[in-house]
Amino acid sequence: MSDNPASTPDPSGVTRTETGEIKTQSQTTAPAATTAQTSTTTEKPSLVNQDDRSLANQTPPAPGPGAPETYATWSTPEGWQMDEKVDVEAKELFKAMNISQADGQRLVDFYIKHTSASQNAPFEAWNTMQEEWVKQVKADPQLGPRLNEVKTTISRAIDSMGDPTLASQFREAMDYTGAGNNPAFIRTFYKLAQMITEGKHVAGNGPSAASQRTPGQTTSAAGAMYPNLPRA
Repeated sequence: MSDNPASTPDPSGVTRTETGEIKTQSQTTAPAATTAQTSTTTEKPSLVNQDDRSLANQTPPAPGPGAPETYATWSTPEGWQMDEKVDVEAKELFKAMNISQADGQRLVDFYIKHTSASQNAPFEAWNTMQEEWVKQVKADPQLGPRLNEVKTTISRAIDSMGDPTLASQFREAMDYTGAGNNPAFIRTFYKLAQMITEGKHVAGNGPSAASQRTPGQTTSAAGAMYPNLPRA
């Protein structure tokens, strides 16, 4: 005999066990298989340009104003003037490329920016060198502590040449070239200036014997010219 009593069908359609008990739904009905639901909605792909129209169907942007009949004067920084030949060549080139006034100004601004940087580089290097020389002079143990005396002595030596025009030109040359800040130049010129401006004491040895004569005594012309000539 089977351990599981067979189910007995009921006229009402209810399934019962052999003992007459109604079987539960879980005992009679298998779970329904779950089927994956597929969406029937298709999402429209977005275009890179965020335009509903395709690239071939899009209207191209309107062209710019293009080159003017005659270019106006370019705007430049204060104190900066464009070379006349460069200006003419630039306008001819812009005209051939159909560049507008506004775009031409942008190119001119670019040119000025980098040209100014190239032109200023040597002057910036020169100024840096001058500043370094001044620091070296002030830090020099011989020149630094007596710098005022050094400058005064050099100035006196320049004035002692007796030519005001030459002295002025020499001072301008020192400033223009920057030599007046060079430690070696200052050290050398200071030593030379000391030799010129600092005089030495001259000791006297008394009057010359040849110049002495007895009051009332006259000296001949030959005697005055040749005081050491033996006399007969």
